[in-house]
Amino acid sequence: MMTRSPSPPPSPYDPSRFVLVGPVAAGKTTLFNALIGRGGAAMKTQALDYENGIVDTPGEFFSHPRLHHALINTVSDARSVVYVHGATDFDYRLPPGLLEVNADKRLMAAITKIDQPDADPQRVEAMLRAGGFSAPIFRVSVFRPETLVPFKRYLFEQERQDDHEATH
Repeated sequence: MMTRSPSPPPSPYDPSRFVLVGPVAAGKTTLFNALIGRGGAAMKTQALDYENGIVDTPGEFFSHPRLHHALINTVSDARSVVYVHGATDFDYRLPPGLLEVNADKRLMAAITKIDQPDADPQRVEAMLRAGGFSAPIFRVSVFRPETLVPFKRYLFEQERQDDHEATH
C-alpha cells in the first residue's frame, strides 16, 4: 500500500500572497522592486508582475472602472491586499465597495513618496481614515530604507503566522 507524504506547508513566496493595488503613479512598482530587491528605475507596469510572492498590478486596473473586473479577479486569489497611495496625492481614490468586498483579506496601506518636497503623509493618512480605511497604514520611501523595515516586518510576519495557523 502506497502512503502519501504530507504536503509541505505553503511557501511564503506563493504568488497569490500579496497584491499591490492603487492608482496610476502611486509608486506600486517602485515599492514592488524594493520588496523583491530589484534595482534600477521602475518601468510602467503594463500587465501583472509576479515575483517572490508579490503581485504588482497596473494602476489602470484600479483607476478605470471598466478594468475593475481585472482588479477583482487578481485580488480574489490573494491573501493580503496592500493599497498603495502617494503622499503627494490628496484625492481619495479607493473604488466604492473595494474594502467591503475584500473584508476577508488582510488589508494594509502603504503611503509612498514620503520623501518628496510636497509630500504630506499625515494628510493622506487622515483622508484614508476618513474614507473608512481602518487597516494598518505604513509611511514608506524606497529612498529611506529604514521606513520599509516596519512595513516588511508586518507584511511577512503576518504571513508566517497565517502559515503556522494553516498547518496546525
